[in-house]
Amino acid sequence: MLPRPTVELVEKECEIFRTEAWLVYTEALDQLRAQFPLNTDIRHVLLKVLVLNKFYSARVNDNDVEPLAYHIVGLANEHSLDQLLDHGSLDAVSLIATCPNLKEYLSFASKFCSWHNPTAYPIYDSNVRECLWSYKKKDAFAEFQKQDLYYYKKLVEIVIKFRRYYELESLTFIQLDEFMWRLGGQLLKARKDQKNRAPAISTIT
Repeated sequence: MLPRPTVELVEKECEIFRTEAWLVYTEALDQLRAQFPLNTDIRHVLLKVLVLNKFYSARVNDNDVEPLAYHIVGLANEHSLDQLLDHGSLDAVSLIATCPNLKEYLSFASKFCSWHNPTAYPIYDSNVRECLWSYKKKDAFAEFQKQDLYYYKKLVEIVIKFRRYYELESLTFIQLDEFMWRLGGQLLKARKDQKNRAPAISTIT
């Protein structure tokens, strides 16, 4: 049974999420962003991509880290990426995710943008999708199809409707991210465990 999201529940889940190790990593990331706030220097961006990918488990392939970093630098120098991030433009996510000759790293792109401007960018990943879809089936808090969750701009609209429906407007995207990441992970694990417990169907020949 899914619990109804409340401010108290979300804050409780955030406390569990924020382990001592998490706090150390977060402080390190904050210092890295403060030292290299812009994305115009490949040396700085390469370091940021490496660290962010590792900490957030964004699953960028090792061979793709360098071309993705160069792609971000190109966006900063040629398309004013840093201004887009400052303004909270959702276009920044799709621009970063769409790197020529690489797979679409939408989860990384959302986490990179959220790291630079956490008030503007919810995080996109499989846990968040699972959480939102489960609550949609339970409470019908918004009208959308499951495939809509794979498009970042639509996902942001859904997260905002989720926050409004459950009266969580006092909470930040970061807090909602942490709550949905934990709950969505639990839901995915439960589904996997149930699948593993299902009896095998034998055939007689």
